[in-house]
Amino acid sequence: MKKITLTFTAILFVIASYAGDILTLNNEMIFEGKVTKIKDCTVVFKADGKKFIVPSSEIFSLQFENTADKVYTEYMKMADGDPNKCLNGRLDAENFHGKNGGHFALGILFGPFAMIGTALSNPTPDRGKQTYMMSKNKDQFSDPEYLSCYKKKAKGQLIGMEALGWGSWILLLLIL
Repeated sequence: MKKITLTFTAILFVIASYAGDILTLNNEMIFEGKVTKIKDCTVVFKADGKKFIVPSSEIFSLQFENTADKVYTEYMKMADGDPNKCLNGRLDAENFHGKNGGHFALGILFGPFAMIGTALSNPTPDRGKQTYMMSKNKDQFSDPEYLSCYKKKAKGQLIGMEALGWGSWILLLLIL
């Protein structure tokens, strides 16, 4: 009887030691693997030897096996603040940053040079008069996560308008 109890205990211990982080999606699918990184509103998850990048909007819950893990401690630091900082930054940049018509005109006039200039710029919500006046997230203007997402979205949006302007100039040349 002692051998059976000892064997059963050893088997449970081995099974428990192979348990990993558990990711539950909004559609109630559950995956077991290892969370390797949490950044920019996404979770990098490894399971069955494959790497998956999951948007945080699709995640219902995360359970970490090891609470002393560096990824877990970073996750808890992010959870202490507003979990929607990145989303707030993107939405503020999309709704309030820049003059899209002006960047369209810059694309027509200067083409790729306008796009390079915008790529090298450093857009912040403090510099945008409309963002500063209209945003409800003024308390996050100094947060690094908010600023990173704001800059990416603002640059992408303005470079897109400049590329559209440059493309329309090229089409106009081809038509004439």
